[in-house]
Amino acid sequence: MDPLIYQQVKNNASVLYYMRHDPSWYRKLSRNPMALVDMEKQAKIYQGRTIPQRVERISEQMQLLGMFLQMASTMKD
Repeated sequence: MDPLIYQQVKNNASVLYYMRHDPSWYRKLSRNPMALVDMEKQAKIYQGRTIPQRVERISEQMQLLGMFLQMASTMKD
């Protein structure tokens, strides 16, 4: 792998984590160093850091909080 590409991967902890969980990226980056952009996108998807995934997670948390509040008000009565 190109030392410059490896240094960029090493400096980004989330990309390095993803690369270690999907080792096929070592081969892909060795053959095509420009695939780093694609790898960064896939790492965000894998780790749930895209905006739609974050919105969905917040929505689920709000629903859970609503259920707890509803249960607390029911127990209070």
